[in-house]
Amino acid sequence: MALRKSFLLLLLFILWLCSATPLWAQDNYELEPPMVGVWLSPDWLFPGTRQYGELEVRRVARQTMAHLAKQGVTAVFLETFLRGYSICPAVEIKNHTARVVPYKPGEGGVPVYPHLSWSFRTEGDEVIDTLQIFIQEGRNQGIEVHAWCHMFYWKMDNTTAMLPWHSGPSLWNELIADYLRREAGRLDGKPGAAPDTVAIMRETARLFETSSEARQISVILARHGVNDQGSPLGTVLRQAMRAGAHPPEFLLVGPQDDPFPAPRRKLLRPIYVNPESELVRKRLKDALTGIIQGHPGVAGLHMDHVRFPVDGQGLPEWLGIRDGAYNYYEASNPTLREQYTRCHEILRRREASLRLLVDDMRRVLGPHRALSAAVLPLYYRDRDNGRFRLSGYDFCCQDWMGWQVDFVVPMMYEFNPWIIRNLLRQFAADLEQRFGAQTIRVYPGISSWRTAARGDLDTRAWVFFDLTLARDVKLEKQEPEDFDFGPE
Repeated sequence: MALRKSFLLLLLFILWLCSATPLWAQDNYELEPPMVGVWLSPDWLFPGTRQYGELEVRRVARQTMAHLAKQGVTAVFLETFLRGYSICPAVEIKNHTARVVPYKPGEGGVPVYPHLSWSFRTEGDEVIDTLQIFIQEGRNQGIEVHAWCHMFYWKMDNTTAMLPWHSGPSLWNELIADYLRREAGRLDGKPGAAPDTVAIMRETARLFETSSEARQISVILARHGVNDQGSPLGTVLRQAMRAGAHPPEFLLVGPQDDPFPAPRRKLLRPIYVNPESELVRKRLKDALTGIIQGHPGVAGLHMDHVRFPVDGQGLPEWLGIRDGAYNYYEASNPTLREQYTRCHEILRRREASLRLLVDDMRRVLGPHRALSAAVLPLYYRDRDNGRFRLSGYDFCCQDWMGWQVDFVVPMMYEFNPWIIRNLLRQFAADLEQRFGAQTIRVYPGISSWRTAARGDLDTRAWVFFDLTLARDVKLEKQEPEDFDFGPE
């Protein structure tokens, strides 16, 4: 009888263990502490109205990291490469000694954000610049620092959107200048190419040797009697292409009459470099390699805008796609079905080009640094999947489940906690179905610290973004995010 009772107690204990999955999962989860991350932009800490030096940057970094540590933050995603330049130089380390790699357009290095550039000193294998200072101060607080880098998004083509200090040297300026000079030379004296158009192209090329300031492009256009229509660089390209210039291969441009269109219901006109361009991918890889490999202690590379624009920018004009709204195709209509098929071929090629760069960066980082990406949250839920409809989620081509990344951060910001929980479950189920395992960790990107801290998300790992600081400039009208592609 006693033996039978002991057996029943043992059986009940085993059944209790099996039913206590949440407790077991929590204990197992503690083997890898949950990430509480924060996206942090130096723009918010060091406005470009003046120059900063090492001592001031260190003081601000120390105060910032100490404050974040008190809030339980374990990871900072520090905006490092943005608008085509960096908050730090490329660095080469040989024989445990570091040296700054000077930026030479077309040859190597990376342009440095002017107001965060000083006479960088060296301590052994470390160049003491803004990124390395934040790495050091983060280490003192138990916070890891990931280099947050904007990949294919360059900037906005709006005179009112970019702040004056955003127009410094850029990795992409030289490509614009070379393109305009080359096409101006080809068009000069040809019928249909007005002398004013050629002059605009050459003057804009000279401007891009030192700046990409949209207001200065507007001045050039006005001098030749051309209205910039709120899109200065787009107006230059429109004039050039109307005169017979070839579209620039390294940029994603829209229709000839509106090369950088504002997505539906928006004011801002994003400029993207072309992920399908081998030259663009090589420049990005070389620049980011010098940043990541030259900064000991950086936890990893966090890729933002590693996608195509959601409005279909860069797709052929014959597809008739002008924004991210749904385009429907009738399977019974041979013309529409052919259009749908050819568009899918382009989208598969786009997906492959993104994967090529991600694979390259995986090799650069190796196994000891994390590779991660900020991603759109509804790509897998709202893309076509054989329903004969295409939208911005298809056009972005962000098939991150096929990437060699350690984790992704879907930008869920103001989503309802119920939606966030369901999307996290969907991602987990899709990864299991596709690969038989959770090959990629998913940390929701949120904009409400209180919601996450209360446990409403059913996860103890998230990344916080302060939407009140999210724009290059505060426009009078707050624009919606890239997440609504439904009917008006």
